[in-house]
Order: sequence, then C-alpha cells, then structure tokens
Amino acid sequence: MRSVKIKRALIPFLSVLCLSAVLYSYAGINNLSPELKEFWSERLNELKAVEGNFKLGSIKKKGMVAGRDVWLRGYGNVRLHGYLAKPSDLKGNEKFPAVLLLHGYSDYGRPSWAERYARMGFIALAIDVRGHGKSNEDYNPGFPGLMVDNITDNKAYSLVGIILDAIRGIDFLETLPEVDVNRIYLSGSSMGGGSAMIVSAIDDRIRAVAAGVPFLNNMQESLKTSAGGPYMEVKRYLKEHPGDAEKVWSTLKFVDAYNYAPYMNKPVIVGIGLADSICPPEGIKSTFERIPHQPKKEIYKVPKAGHVVLPGWHAKNKKWFTEN
Repeated sequence: MRSVKIKRALIPFLSVLCLSAVLYSYAGINNLSPELKEFWSERLNELKAVEGNFKLGSIKKKGMVAGRDVWLRGYGNVRLHGYLAKPSDLKGNEKFPAVLLLHGYSDYGRPSWAERYARMGFIALAIDVRGHGKSNEDYNPGFPGLMVDNITDNKAYSLVGIILDAIRGIDFLETLPEVDVNRIYLSGSSMGGGSAMIVSAIDDRIRAVAAGVPFLNNMQESLKTSAGGPYMEVKRYLKEHPGDAEKVWSTLKFVDAYNYAPYMNKPVIVGIGLADSICPPEGIKSTFERIPHQPKKEIYKVPKAGHVVLPGWHAKNKKWFTEN
C-alpha cells in the first residue's frame, strides 16, 4: 500500500499538488535480475526523495476534450512539463483508464496526441521527458548530444533520467481522483517505445504496453545496422573515445529493453516498420522473442514502413488497452 499526502493550494491560474512523504512501492523491480534490481532500487529511492510538486495550468476546452499544462519535478529535481487531456464530460466519481504517452528522441509530448486519446475515453498525459520540449530549463544538452550525455556514468546518464521521468508521470496520474489506478497504460514511440517496454518491467502499476517502432532494443546489434538517428551519436562517441567502450556498454545495458524482455510480465504489443533504417527491425524482433508468451504479446509488422507512426497504430493501441 502507498501512503500519499496531497496538499492543495491555489495560486493565480494554477492549482498545486505537492506530494510529501511519498512511499511508493515499485514492486516490479522484485522480478528483475539481481543486478538490475539493485540498480533501479537505488535510482527509485533517489526519485522518491524528490517531491513531485505537481502544478496544473488552467483548463482549456476543445470540443469533447479538456486540456491543461502540467509541471512536475523529477529525478535530480529536474523540472518537467506535460500536457494532460481528459474527456470534457467527466461526471461525479466516474473513473477512467489513463495512458502515459512517451515521445521519441528530439520530439516532445504533443498536446494533439493526448487529445486524441482523451477522445477515445482515456485520461492522457503526454510528458516532455528531460531535455525535450518545455522540459529543458534544468537539463538541456541539445541534439545531437543528449544520447551520449554522461554515457560513462550509469547513475547520471540521460536515458536513465528519462525512464525515471516516465515513472514520475505515473506517480502524477495516480494522484488524479478520476483515474482508475488499476488501468494505467503506456504508449510510446521510438525512444518512448523502448522506454515504455523498460518501465513495464520496473513498475507494476502498468496494466499493458504499446511500443511503436521502439528504440533501445538490442543496442549492440542495432548499432551495427542503424543508418541514422541517436544510434549515430553512440557510434561517433565510441569512435572518438575508444577507451571508454567498456564504460559505455556498462551504462547502456541499463537502458536496453533487450535486457528487460524476460521480466516483461504485462500484455505488450510492439509495432515494427520492416523498412525502418533508424531502429532496425532485427534488433526489435530479438527483444520481442525474449518476452514471455504469458500473459500476452503481439507483434505488428508493416512491410515497407520506415521509422514512422505506423498506419492504424492508434486504433490498435485503443483495442489493445480495451482488451487488456
């Protein structure tokens, strides 16, 4: 059980949700290998020590959707931004499923994405993970650059922080009285897809996952065949700093979905573009094959599709979440 104290205060145009004495229990880490469990236990304890300081902007209605900006504090006390969208016809004590939307590398949490899922009947949070969108005040290594920022220090590595940003987003969704906390889903694209897969192995609060053209899958193999995107930053770094190779791979193993696949115990659908030259299909398939068949998994392959939002992907997400 979690004990969450919520303080509410009004300031001009903002409501504030401050989490104090957060006692979250991320039970999913108990299923991980000893090395992964130790690493994430330490990181999650550090995240718990950071007060969420959730702030909600004023509500703006767009037809059947009500949206607002969200500000929160994440790992390392980095200030994060998100966009929260809900069906505008919420009534009384009615509970809705929620979905956390995770964007790709150098992208941001697009309001239109959250609004699309709100129209489907979800409470949807599209978060800007650190260094992206409006979450660049406290951390902004830029692009290219973010992929290799602190890459020889696994505790301070950029993508470790990004995975913890997603978990902080789930923390926020759990504070909303209209959210059914037993139906919180993850949908991610590219970097967000790989992050969603990893988070699903760490955090038991997730009901099901949809990962589109996911990055961070079998990186050692994908690095050999990728023709663009953030993998190129790693290639360049290793070429310029060959003596750091051991430290680099010692860090990247903590953000590679391939290493978490055996511990993914949530229903997961993975979308692959068979012509994707950024996140090679072979790396994604090798990760998918390691995911247990139970409770449920599905792969959606689109011939000739590259590194794009796959046709029919959002409809597949809705169906997957509704059925799971």
